[in-house]
Amino acid sequence: MELRSVDEGALDRPVEWICSGVPTQQPAPDRQTADLLGERGLRLFPVDPGQPAPQTRSRRLIGYVTRNGEVMRLALLLADVVDQGWDHPMVVAARWIQAGHTAEAAMPWVTAGENLPKAAETVLRKSCSPPI
Repeated sequence: MELRSVDEGALDRPVEWICSGVPTQQPAPDRQTADLLGERGLRLFPVDPGQPAPQTRSRRLIGYVTRNGEVMRLALLLADVVDQGWDHPMVVAARWIQAGHTAEAAMPWVTAGENLPKAAETVLRKSCSPPI
């Protein structure tokens, strides 16, 4: 497995490799995936198998992983909320948690359609500013 960052500056480079021990000529060891990730403290949020995903003969997108339990918790809460035209729920969740928000603080914003914490913070600053 190749683990890649969702950071746009690093999309083309794997940040970590996990070897299953199965040659690429054989079918992917799908049943081992969660175990291989779990051994490294990673939690998998699988991609929807109905969605088209980039795939080559020996590579396919299986989902997003995180070591951060709060990111996973928020992503699971957002699974049915995030518009499919936007980023994956894991990407949205990571953005909010990295910005210092809790899952509870982020949920109302995301359910209202705001996927970017900076935009929400701008709205808050404007609404809390004293009138001129």
